[in-house]
This record gives sequence, structure tokens and C-alpha cells, in this order.
Amino acid sequence: ASGVAWVGVQANNTPEPTPPRSVAATVVPVVPKEAYLFSNQTIELGASISADTLIPVKMEIDQAGKDLIADTPENRDALVKVATNRTIPASTPFVKADLLPIEEKPAKVAPEQIVTAIEPASPSGSLRPGMRAISLPMTGETAVAGLIGVQDKIDVMVSYNSSEGVRAVRTVLRNVRVIGTDQPAGQSNAALPRAITLELHPEGAKMLTLARHTGDLILVLNDQGNDDMPVIVDDAPMLSTQISGLPAQRAAPPPAPPSVRIIRGSSGRKDQIISVQDPVPQNPPSAAAGTDP
Repeated sequence: ASGVAWVGVQANNTPEPTPPRSVAATVVPVVPKEAYLFSNQTIELGASISADTLIPVKMEIDQAGKDLIADTPENRDALVKVATNRTIPASTPFVKADLLPIEEKPAKVAPEQIVTAIEPASPSGSLRPGMRAISLPMTGETAVAGLIGVQDKIDVMVSYNSSEGVRAVRTVLRNVRVIGTDQPAGQSNAALPRAITLELHPEGAKMLTLARHTGDLILVLNDQGNDDMPVIVDDAPMLSTQISGLPAQRAAPPPAPPSVRIIRGSSGRKDQIISVQDPVPQNPPSAAAGTDP
């Protein structure tokens, strides 16, 4: 009896087995997909879209975006009716902008330009009282590389051969104002001016005229100093011997022109012209009576 009682107590004290846990099933959400229209070949700008170039490609809706075109009969019909407004590479999707027709940009029309004719100012209107206008032809040496313009101030130098046969340069005029060129207004530096017009007082105009016939003129841009009127300069010339350091070579005097002597013969003979270098006949024929010696 005691043994039976002990077995009963042990049976009552044994814990009940833990029931096995149920494994919960993992549910994978299904991402919806949709077919979108792609091009199976490159379509150039302005080309028409044929039906055989349209292929469907399934993509997740979240990844496709809002600009792709879904594969529907309506969208297929719409694409084959338009020309592309861009170059579509192969294996790339069509976008909603491909359904729009090509925008025809209007040709740009240049605005009409109204050119107002500007009457050239009268030369006499730009002269100051008592001044004269004198034109001067320009060369590559005198044009100062095209830098001379209206209202500039220049100095005038002349290069000439002195009486000793030495090249000399001296300044003859200073602070001369340019009042015009042969270039139209607004076209400076287009080409070298062929002539300029200077403002000079009467004595300065005479000096410039003499300088032109004496030697080669050289024009030098002035610094636009405070002097307002042109000045005739009487400075000492600079000689080429001051640069070379060589003495002046005096030129040989030109040979005297040959003289001739005319001997008149009789009225029935021709005159003879004998140079002074030729021997003179010792007994020239005597003049016939009634003829001049």
C-alpha cells in the first residue's frame, strides 16, 4: 500500500509535457506588374513608328514610374500614328511625350532694321575761326597702323636729304587736329584710311605743303596735351650720321653739260656741230660773201 501511495504521489508531481510550437508560415507579398511598350530597334528623330517595333516588357508598377506607356491597344494605335520627336534607342521604353506630335517651330524672322541716313557734317562747320582744312594722302608709313582717327592730335615730321647728302629728319608741325578721314562713321579699323583732313592756320597749311614736296612725311600721334592750337616747329634736324657715327660722304658734283660750237659754211653746205672735245679745224671755211659769220 505504501508503495502504491508513493507511485501515485510521483505521478501527480510529474509536469505535463509542453506542446510543440506551431511554425508560422511566411507570407511573401505579391508585387503587381504591368506590361509597358518598348522599342526593339533604334528610331531616328522624325521617323514614323511601325507596329512591329512595339514590344511589351513587364515591370513592377512602382519601378516603372508615371511616364511609361502601358501596353494597351489604344496606346499602340496612338504611337503608330505619330512621328518621333526624339531619337529612341533600341530596348528603351516609350514615354508619354512620344505621343505628342512634332512641334513645328516658326522660322525666325529677323527684325526689320531701320537705318537712318546720317548726313556727313560739313567740313567748314568743324573748323574753328581763322583755321583752314587741308587734306593729306595716307600711306602705310604715315597711317600709324590705322590708329589715327577724328579729333586726334598729331605731329608732322619730314624726312629728306640735306645739302651735304645726309638723310635728315625734323619736326615741322605739332599739335595738329584731325577733323576727318575718308572712312565712313562707325567703320574705323575696317581698312587703313587713304586720306585725312587736318585743321591748320594759313601758315601751317603752307608749311605742310612745302614739307610734302621736300621729302617723306611721317605722322606721329600726339599725347593730346594742353596746347589747343597747332604750332610750327623750327627745331634742329637729326642727321643719319648721328646714328651711324660715320662722317658725311660728299657727293661728287654733277658733270657739266657738254657745250657745242656751230660753224656755218657757205649757203650751199650744211652746218656742222662739233663738240668742244673734238679738235677744231685749223682753217675753217670762210664765210661766203653776203652770209652771216
